[in-house]
Amino acid sequence: MNVGKTLLATATLTGLAGLYGCGGGGDDTTIEICNVEGSCTSESGGGNGSNPISLSCPSWSSARPVDAMGNDVCQLPSEILEDRTLTSDIIWYLAGRVTVGNGNREMSVTEGTLENGSPVVNATLTINPGTQIVARKGTFANLLITRGSRIEASGTAAEPIIFSSDDEGLDGTGEWGGVILHGYGRHNECLTANEGTTACNIDAEGESGFAGGYDNTDNSGTMSYVVITEGGFEFAPGNEINGLSLVAVGAGTSIDHIQVNSNSDDGVEFYGGAVNAKYLVLTGNLDDSVDWDEGFQGNLQYVLVIQAPATEGNAIEADTEGTLDFYSIPTIANATFIGDGTNDELWVFKASSGGYLLNTIGTVASGNTTIVNCVNVDGVGAEANIGTLLALNNVIYNCTNFGTDAGDDALAAVGVTAVDPQLDVNYAAQDAAASGVPLDIAGFKAAYPASVADEAFFDATDYIGAVDPAASGPFWYEGWTVEGSL
Repeated sequence: MNVGKTLLATATLTGLAGLYGCGGGGDDTTIEICNVEGSCTSESGGGNGSNPISLSCPSWSSARPVDAMGNDVCQLPSEILEDRTLTSDIIWYLAGRVTVGNGNREMSVTEGTLENGSPVVNATLTINPGTQIVARKGTFANLLITRGSRIEASGTAAEPIIFSSDDEGLDGTGEWGGVILHGYGRHNECLTANEGTTACNIDAEGESGFAGGYDNTDNSGTMSYVVITEGGFEFAPGNEINGLSLVAVGAGTSIDHIQVNSNSDDGVEFYGGAVNAKYLVLTGNLDDSVDWDEGFQGNLQYVLVIQAPATEGNAIEADTEGTLDFYSIPTIANATFIGDGTNDELWVFKASSGGYLLNTIGTVASGNTTIVNCVNVDGVGAEANIGTLLALNNVIYNCTNFGTDAGDDALAAVGVTAVDPQLDVNYAAQDAAASGVPLDIAGFKAAYPASVADEAFFDATDYIGAVDPAASGPFWYEGWTVEGSL
């Protein structure tokens, strides 16, 4: 069964009315609520008929009133500079941005040293299985892990870690910020020729400070069985936070079993780096589902994208943007993209972006008449890069065109079968064209030496799409994703 906010007895939220509703006594306590600009207001809780103040909060957090179920609610500080652990017996509250470490400040040429000569703090935020982190609704509140620090968020299928706003339910959108990870990975605005002589300081997503470096093996931690939902708050006109932003994150980082649901901006966006990810579920996000740019060279396997009728973006928006020092050239295998919404294109490759799509399905939701271009290779730069932009052993259905440029035709001519994949209720393709197709990364790399695919990362499969048609369940996305999102 997919999860809701009633996943755990200790993780049930009933909105601000629940957090601050009627209840037992307790002493009057004043707590500070701070916004993104750093200004703070005082809020009283406890006493005079309101819920009592939580009693189990560690000294480095701030106690808030217990919720309607009697669960302790503890507010995280705006800055975490030591190792901290979030346990599942407490609801953890984001009142504004929570920054782990100080690596988002300008760095010197020497990795690990700030421009002012101070050392970079290497703090680890550990989040235990079943933990719920809630953000104040209608604010910029977000979690930022800076370079040099790490997140160790390892949930399980039975006890996923859930990020959401603090209202009832998990099905809102644009209600809070999102999760941002920085790393020391490569970014094409930090030129390869400058390594060792020029510091890498990239102005990162969501006004989150600086990121980047010259180490694509960098490790920003672990995220496993994590749900991020209801995010994408617009903190400036036209400027929202992605559900999960990965800025120059290296391949030493472990990302698997992640759902980004109902985000008002992109589901996940990769800004340079070489992080790999498996088992991604991207549902109901209102801008692009998978977005990459600025030299991203990671690998993705088992990606299930289901767009919403209100979606305004693409299932894939691929870019190199920044410089041409090196291209974005990731590899995606065993993905299923179900397009929907108001945009007329399913996959867009632009500004010299490369990318390899292997054993992947692209289709359009039944009833959608807006998406007419399956693929658009947008612009002269992208067309010139067709040697590192290939689709092999893919099935595309229910969109009629491959754009209008020569690059679109070249891409369409390589390994694409235009048949109905016959997705069943489990999102597995039942058409014969989607079965018995082995994923051969070694052979692929031999044929296309421009690929930087990591052969060790990919599982061997013999089918097209995100779900094995021969499997009988439970399927890999079951038991931990948001109820009703699939």
